[in-house]
Amino acid sequence: MPTRDWQRHFWRNTGTNYLRTVLRLGAGLILFRLTFEHLPTEAFGFYSLLWSLFGYTILLDFGLGFTAQRAVAEHSADGKVQRLNELLATIFWSFTAIGGGLLVVFLAGRGLFLEWTHVSPENHADFGLAYVIFFCAMALAFPLGIFPEMLRGLQRIDLANWLVIGSTLANLGLLAWALLSGWGLPAIVLISVVTTVLPSAGAWLMVRPRIAGFSLHPRHYRWSAVRGVLSFSLVAYLITFTNLIMARTDQAVISFSIGVGFVALYQAGYKVSEMFGMFSVQMQDALTPAAAQMNIQKDTAGLRELLLKSSTLTLLLTTPLYALCAAYLEPLVKILTGLEELEAATFWVGQALLLATYSSLITNSCSKRILMMCGWERRLLRISMVDAIANLTLSLILVHQLGVLGVALGTMIPTVLVGWLWVLPVTARFAETSVLRLMFEIVKPAALPLAVGLAVLAALLVFAPLPADGDFWNCVWRGLLVVSPVGWLGRRIFLSLRSSS
Repeated sequence: MPTRDWQRHFWRNTGTNYLRTVLRLGAGLILFRLTFEHLPTEAFGFYSLLWSLFGYTILLDFGLGFTAQRAVAEHSADGKVQRLNELLATIFWSFTAIGGGLLVVFLAGRGLFLEWTHVSPENHADFGLAYVIFFCAMALAFPLGIFPEMLRGLQRIDLANWLVIGSTLANLGLLAWALLSGWGLPAIVLISVVTTVLPSAGAWLMVRPRIAGFSLHPRHYRWSAVRGVLSFSLVAYLITFTNLIMARTDQAVISFSIGVGFVALYQAGYKVSEMFGMFSVQMQDALTPAAAQMNIQKDTAGLRELLLKSSTLTLLLTTPLYALCAAYLEPLVKILTGLEELEAATFWVGQALLLATYSSLITNSCSKRILMMCGWERRLLRISMVDAIANLTLSLILVHQLGVLGVALGTMIPTVLVGWLWVLPVTARFAETSVLRLMFEIVKPAALPLAVGLAVLAALLVFAPLPADGDFWNCVWRGLLVVSPVGWLGRRIFLSLRSSS
């Protein structure tokens, strides 16, 4: 049988995902250190809070951005261009109107926002201007966000990645210059948002020639086109909403409960888990359009193969990285922040969030993407809602008892329990097998490489402990010693994703 379409695109998409991610991680390492050192504590907290809120803009697409990705993926199999034009034009112009309304609302609420976040009176003018710049860009980014989703649906994630790579390099150069030159918060925010919006605008130029007959002309606006997919869109929206509660509310809970100044303490521990998660999910980006295409073709065997092999690869990639981050968390945080001493609360925030991220990657990252495209979205919605409610409730309770550590535990506890006791059994039912059999099929191919890699790490911790003043390169060579045997012994897993049928 010939190689499936998703396999032809898999390594091109995944390779550029990792190139993009390595650059973003490197740029993030540099810029986080620079912003942490060169912005005053309150400015750093306000800047972090704005970017935390930026993620909430996706809530206003009512799941239609995700629907656009699915529609484009299915179009590549059925060729219904007119229906696709009606759906995408309706989404784009609706998003444009919502973005304009959104801007009016946020501009009207500027004063209240500054008051609610306890901004010092002397910073009101600069922070207020930064707020206006930020939300103007957010309103513009909202309709443009449909174009990267379309590239994903075409399984040309690599093109979207090249746009992001160029933007990341521009962002790094301009922001480093601005921070080292002592520019104010409004200029920092302006550079950040412009380099964020540009890749979405560039994606439009990439999409046009790749869909024959594609048009967003207002004459294609048909609300009836949206009604046909509204059920899926609303479920996708609610799942996105609950995921954002789990991913984005920690900083907001801290800011509104104990003050924006405490965000910096939390962020110092959070950053390692964020970068670990960012690096570990790049392969999964290719799963949703591949699953959508195979589902419409009723390729049940291909979907099961996609689930098992992607889950095994995720286990192989994330386990040694998690073990390294957990073992060397303190020096990693010091490298990221420039802190000479690490507070106990920051250390345990980092450990709790690392465990939550790792557990989510193993139990959720592949299965949810695939099941979402195969008619299982309502089951996933119930799971996500329970997880999000438990997350937010625990965080609000524990923040007053344990401070920033309570917020991290409020994330970790439900993430671990829901993933292993609920998501995994649902995934087993989709694969028409038992939980134990599913875990066996996922773990068996990766068992030997992981055992060797973890044994190397254990030996390093015993016989070559990190020096007290351990720097970046001391962490790097230890990391390479651990991941190299994993990569070599697990190479057949990587090759199987290219050549299986």
